[in-house]
Amino acid sequence: MTNYRWTSAITVALGVGFASFCSSMVLAQTQAVPDSIANNDSIFIDATTFKILPGKANGDASKQIEKLGARELGPGTLIFRSGGKLYIVDTPLITLAKSADQNSNSLDVDEERPNRIRIEYVPPKNPEHQKLYELIKERRVLETLQEIFSPFRLPADILIKTVGCDGVSNAWYQRTGRKPIISLCYEYIQEIMNGMPKDTTPSGLTPADVVLAQIFYAALHELGHAAFDAYDVPVFGREEDAADQFATYMMLQFGKDRARKLVAGAVYSYSAYIKDAKNKPNVAMPLLAFSSNHGSPEERFYNMLCIAYGSDQQYYADLVTNEYLPRGRAQGCRYEYQVLAYAVKHEIRPHVDQEMARKVLDTTWMARAESRPMAK
Repeated sequence: MTNYRWTSAITVALGVGFASFCSSMVLAQTQAVPDSIANNDSIFIDATTFKILPGKANGDASKQIEKLGARELGPGTLIFRSGGKLYIVDTPLITLAKSADQNSNSLDVDEERPNRIRIEYVPPKNPEHQKLYELIKERRVLETLQEIFSPFRLPADILIKTVGCDGVSNAWYQRTGRKPIISLCYEYIQEIMNGMPKDTTPSGLTPADVVLAQIFYAALHELGHAAFDAYDVPVFGREEDAADQFATYMMLQFGKDRARKLVAGAVYSYSAYIKDAKNKPNVAMPLLAFSSNHGSPEERFYNMLCIAYGSDQQYYADLVTNEYLPRGRAQGCRYEYQVLAYAVKHEIRPHVDQEMARKVLDTTWMARAESRPMAK
């Protein structure tokens, strides 16, 4: 879904006076610019000459706050010049790089660390979702996601919340100001539950397997957007496709049996679109369906199975023999998986606490791709 990007590792000059224009401020006519602003001091930037003038208040500057209608700024303010104009950005960055003259023992606000997933069950707006709200709280759905995602070392806390969406079935990632948020709509979770099988499927999937896999896949997809954002990952092509691949790859790290259930449960919602592929091989859809930034259900089904098959062609051989995955596509799936694994190794794996990940998964996490795969 919609992704608002972080800008990381930029050293900025901080500081702005809150009452520089007031007559009670005495501006010192000097070119020396202080490294920091002391209490009751100010900095004035002349928008005509672009000179920077430090100043000091006569008396307590706090008295001027209400008089001038001054507002408190966030943890950082950026002022820059473009041509003949000055511009100000209040709290421009989710993280600020440590400047060269900072004491090495001071806190680096750009420091990545694990355990930065926060959760919130927002009470639903629709009374019909009250039982669902209580159920997912009882099952500790968000707590489970919080634990699984805890090994990611992040530069800021990410909030995962369930929320009412006024009848819209959706899940998305965005930043609201400085706060990165993953939202899972009750409407979306209810839609997943409404579409689960009534009984255990012939492949051994229980209704609970399907529901949990699809919620997990949706959360991983949005975490993919958050990871691209947090780590400044360059993405070629549609980011929605990249988030799908991220989610599929992560599910495959859970060991063979668990990974197979997760993948099968995640694609279950797409399988209805292709169940008649043999009898009705032609699919008709509105032209505008091709304008979406998301792949079609059919595309997402085959893409996910291809990545799974490419990760272990022997273990997932039945996907081809049972004709879930066409042989023509299957021939290149090993390469597709290697390209994905190589990207994860370089862009994601360095930001993961491997010891924590092993404890979470009890298996080898983040399969290593030692070299770039050879193109076919």
